[in-house]
Amino acid sequence: MNVKLPAVLSNIKLPFVRSKEAIGVDIGNYTIKIAQLKYSMGKWNLLRYASEPVYTSPDTTAVTPAEKKQIIVNAIRKLISKNNITTKYAATSVSGNSVIVRYIKLPKLTQQQLAKTIKVEAESYIPFPIQDVNIGFQIIGDAMEDGEQKMETLVVATKKEIIQQRIEILVEAGLIPVVIDVDSFAVENAISINLSEEDLRKTFLVVNCGVQTTNIIIIEKGKSRVVRDVFIAGETFTKMLQRNLQTNWTQAEENKIKYGISEPAAPSSEDDVSGPLQQQVASLLSASVKELVSEIQRSIDYYQTQGAASDKHIDRIFLCGGTMLMKGIAGYVESRIKLPVTIFNPFTKIAPGNTPVSDPEFTFAQYAVAVGLATRSKGDTEK
Repeated sequence: MNVKLPAVLSNIKLPFVRSKEAIGVDIGNYTIKIAQLKYSMGKWNLLRYASEPVYTSPDTTAVTPAEKKQIIVNAIRKLISKNNITTKYAATSVSGNSVIVRYIKLPKLTQQQLAKTIKVEAESYIPFPIQDVNIGFQIIGDAMEDGEQKMETLVVATKKEIIQQRIEILVEAGLIPVVIDVDSFAVENAISINLSEEDLRKTFLVVNCGVQTTNIIIIEKGKSRVVRDVFIAGETFTKMLQRNLQTNWTQAEENKIKYGISEPAAPSSEDDVSGPLQQQVASLLSASVKELVSEIQRSIDYYQTQGAASDKHIDRIFLCGGTMLMKGIAGYVESRIKLPVTIFNPFTKIAPGNTPVSDPEFTFAQYAVAVGLATRSKGDTEK
């Protein structure tokens, strides 16, 4: 079973072309990640993956929107050049405040009927003027509400201006956009190609923690049932360390990744002062990450109210995103939520191809969105 959602933003007017190989371009707040895959002989092969920093700190107050856009364009161009990427086709995604995901119950309609009426049906669920958003949908299945047979439908709305910004960035970088997706669904696709048939019949909670936004997704038997964006993320933790340790952004970020929430080992020498610092970092992070854990638990609680508790059992939690490179994060979440926790490797079942996967395995978690995007194609947008 290869779970692949149709493009939920399929009414976006893009210069669609047929493409066997599109690169996934994850435009993060401070890092661009790319992945290029090829599907052949019943399996995915890795052609390329790479990342390029955009900023070294969040202090971009002196940077105008036009300058920020050009910095991102230049970073993508650099990745294309350094990695000898020849394909022009790209898939990217959006996330955050400008993206609304809702699971709603509607009167039973055909796909074609709903396509004609979706704006009217969805308007009461969208907190933006309906003329300012692109709307996509996916019919999930039958559902009962107040004794009436209805259909459960996934509705996604994204502000047109955010979509247009993504399109302009890709075009100015010399690429042709073929899909604009949502981060959460890109991660879901990365999960789907890396699990066995048996595992895909289970239920997973996925936490994709970036710099400013954390996506929380619950995937039940290959279908997302809960999708939330929360704004407790990597920047939250770094700024907290910066403030409490009275250091600069770069040092706070290094301490966050190097020490994380893990307890310090015994000093290796009298000159080893990492122990006390590590203990201080771990203590500060524990208090801050606790807020994120509360959001994870809140998502689980909500999911379990959607049916009998016995049917809403979560088998495992996957962590991904650059912030999940912190030491000790998996153990911390597992000890609080009381469920098995794994750092997700989006290359688990992808053949290396001509590009050996040489980086430390724990760093692969940051490529989940890019890998999921690299599985997309023009055909996904025509359903």
